[in-house]
Amino acid sequence: MLYKNLFAFALFTLFSVFAQSQITEPEVRQMATSDDEQQLIVQSSNLMQEGFLYYSEILTDRLIELNSESPNYNYRKGFLMITIRKDYIGAIPFLEKAITDTDPNYDMYSAKEKSAAIDAHFHLANAYHLNEEIDKSIEQYNAFKSLSKSKSELLPVVEVRLGQLEEAKRQMAEPVNVYLKNMGPAVNSEFPEYSPVISFDGSALYYTSRRPWANGETDEFRDPMINQYPEDVYVSYMDFDSTWMEPVRLEFCHPRRNEATVAVSLDERKLYLYEDSTGNGDIYFTDFYQNMFQEIEELPIDKVNTKYWETHAMMAHDKSMLFFVSDRPGGLGKRDLYYMLRDEKGNWGDPINLGPEINGPEDDDAPFIAIDNRTLYFATNDSRSIGGFDIMKTELGKDGTWSKAVNLGYPFNSTNDDIFYTTTTDGRRGYMTSYRLDGHGEKDIYEIHNDYLGVKEVAILRGIVKTHDGSPLPEDFAINVKLVCLDCDENDISAQVFPRLRDGVFMTGLDPCRSYRLEYMDLNRDKMLGGDEFTTLCDTNYQEIYREIVIDFTKGELVTPPDTTIELPPVDIVEFDNLEFMHYFAYNKNKLTTKRGDLKKFVKEVEDQLDEGREKITINVYSSASHVPTQTYGTNENLAKIRAENMKYDLVAHFEDNDKYKGKVTVVIVTSEVQGPEYERDSGNQEKYFPYQYVGLKTE
Repeated sequence: MLYKNLFAFALFTLFSVFAQSQITEPEVRQMATSDDEQQLIVQSSNLMQEGFLYYSEILTDRLIELNSESPNYNYRKGFLMITIRKDYIGAIPFLEKAITDTDPNYDMYSAKEKSAAIDAHFHLANAYHLNEEIDKSIEQYNAFKSLSKSKSELLPVVEVRLGQLEEAKRQMAEPVNVYLKNMGPAVNSEFPEYSPVISFDGSALYYTSRRPWANGETDEFRDPMINQYPEDVYVSYMDFDSTWMEPVRLEFCHPRRNEATVAVSLDERKLYLYEDSTGNGDIYFTDFYQNMFQEIEELPIDKVNTKYWETHAMMAHDKSMLFFVSDRPGGLGKRDLYYMLRDEKGNWGDPINLGPEINGPEDDDAPFIAIDNRTLYFATNDSRSIGGFDIMKTELGKDGTWSKAVNLGYPFNSTNDDIFYTTTTDGRRGYMTSYRLDGHGEKDIYEIHNDYLGVKEVAILRGIVKTHDGSPLPEDFAINVKLVCLDCDENDISAQVFPRLRDGVFMTGLDPCRSYRLEYMDLNRDKMLGGDEFTTLCDTNYQEIYREIVIDFTKGELVTPPDTTIELPPVDIVEFDNLEFMHYFAYNKNKLTTKRGDLKKFVKEVEDQLDEGREKITINVYSSASHVPTQTYGTNENLAKIRAENMKYDLVAHFEDNDKYKGKVTVVIVTSEVQGPEYERDSGNQEKYFPYQYVGLKTE
């Protein structure tokens, strides 16, 4: 026994040096084919200890080939699948084998060790938790507690998780009304996509992706520990038909550097980023000019970046507050939210911890401030969550204090990670990062519509600068919109609003029940072009003021838009037939689009009836899955539910994003069920199961 331990220690020391000298994947694959079982055990264990999890899994796969029933090897495989890729569905069968034989004296370096570590119960509980199998998860966490040693560092984690599971029971018993959809292959890929930042008018989505560069420039910079490419920042623009265009990687990205999205300014002239070349991780920014984002620079605000870990930051839209995240000493948890206030002279005060109503004992991250400068969203992974990170909300009161943060509910939040939530101006449409069953990669970006989070008691100024002849805006375009409040407090008299350089759009938040003057200034000529005044309503939750500025750039003059008032003819009231639609899915398929095929025709028929005078339409959704098993979606019930929810989301998004039809179409899921003959291991018999894989629509 002593000889074996000395041998393992010596080999571990040698292998540590070898691993640090950049072991390569071909070398590891050679080990998998040439080494004996004892060598594979030691080497896979050393790689795991060193953090080279991807390489360790290659050797573990070979161990599984040698003994597929070994609780030890199944434990390793399940642990690595969750840790590297968060593949909790795939890990469950391995970990269920692992817990059939566990040993508190588990020896990870011995080929004679057939048992798994007691930790297998913890990791199986985690997998069940992520898969929303609440009772099974609680059972396994309690099994781990009863079997583990009192000094296990996982015991405090178990207590947090058990609290999350109790919260999950409460939240899942009273689900909230949201429409959530994976953004699909236009944005997501087989690689991780996360940290979405939506422009406030919803026309541009900035996000982070770990996809490879097309020319192979990033291949040599993959992280050997988890086999992932470096982080890069992409932007996708919404096309005229409300579809997302092919994403474009931004100019400042370097093939060997990690750059991740954090926030974007209201005028999209400044993009905030996370970058970790210093070793700890800090906040950076880049400015947009000369039709591109420039090389990134460290954020030049004292006391934000430190020798500790700063992961996220966002500026309030009136530039009076800066929110950021740090794990510096003196916080209430691991990572905490802080904010800084700016005085009348533009100087920033000291960082202030947002306090115990917001920061918990674990990690709090990803702050996002809505356009009202009062509603703050963030994510936490403590016991207020139902699992992983959950999106929370707090509001700044008139007394200057933040309300107690509340969970946004299920299924807005899942038992997996839900983080990086951002919204458009009205707060009804948002984007976040999540792990869900219908995902394309390790993590994906989702779009969410809701009917309970909209901003309140706020008005929005939204406008656009156009050329008089319809030509593109000139490259030296420099128009400033000065917003002057005529009856505000002395400190809130005026603000500068800069149109976006890419399309001339500008927007900012306003206070209700106030009078404003707009002054349009040509900065190139130092010339006032004109202006106008308006008053916001007093008794409205949400209001938009729209201005269209038409400029003759050759003369440097404001052009008055022509009168566009149109007399509408009277509408004849007629009776309307109800409409029907049916689509049968191939195995495991669940998505359609309103942009093509028969569903496009159905939607057009609905629009035609609304155009002809039908005031309201209810679309009933009926979905079904057959009994053919699905590993992709866990259960056939999940697949049927996803088919119904995807259809509901597509229809709601289609009609609600069009002002002409907004509020006129209600979509209701009537049935979501599993039907047809029992499965008899004959999945190729399409004629037998095909009639029970469908989604149907009927109007009333």
